[in-house]
Parts: sequence; C-alpha cells; structure tokens
Amino acid sequence: MLKKMSDYEQELLALISQGKPLTQEQLLSVRTHIGFFQHERLVHEFVMILFALLSVGGILFFVAAPSISIFCLDVLFFALLIPYIKHYYGLENGVQRLYEVYDKLEKL
Repeated sequence: MLKKMSDYEQELLALISQGKPLTQEQLLSVRTHIGFFQHERLVHEFVMILFALLSVGGILFFVAAPSISIFCLDVLFFALLIPYIKHYYGLENGVQRLYEVYDKLEKL
C-alpha cells in the first residue's frame, strides 16, 4: 500500500508541475483516493493498538506468572508490533503528504 500511495502522490505532483487546473470531478476522485488511504491507515492503527495492548498484557502476565511459553508469545507480539509501527508511520506520513498535495491541486 505504501508503494501505491507513493506512486499516486508522484502522479499528482506531475499534474501540479503541468500547472493545468483539475475539474471538480477529478478533484472528487483525488478526495476519494485519499479517503481510501485514510481508511487503510485507520485499520492499521487499530491493529497496531491491538498488538501494543497484547504486548503490554503479555509482559504483565509474564511478570505475574513467569513461563517460557509466555515469554515466547511476548517475543512474537513484539516481532509483529515493530513492523506494524513502521508501516503505520509510513501510512500516516503518506496521508499527510497527500493532504498537502490536494491543497496545492485546489489552488490551481
């Protein structure tokens, strides 16, 4: 999804460099795409929060009842949490950049 967002951003920046104003229909299409990216970001935010809560809960459970299986589960949660944080960070920054690009498109 990050590559798709980046490609779409480059496509919009190319339109800005041409200096040709967009029609209302084209601007609506851009807003729709941004909405799709926002939805993707929101879903990943919920999943990231879930894994963060599971990680913290796993640590607390490990402290309360130490076990090698609980420790392994905690390691697995953290192994999944770190890529989710990285992916969410990219989605959040990409959506913010698309907001700025959309503002520039509206000004044309």
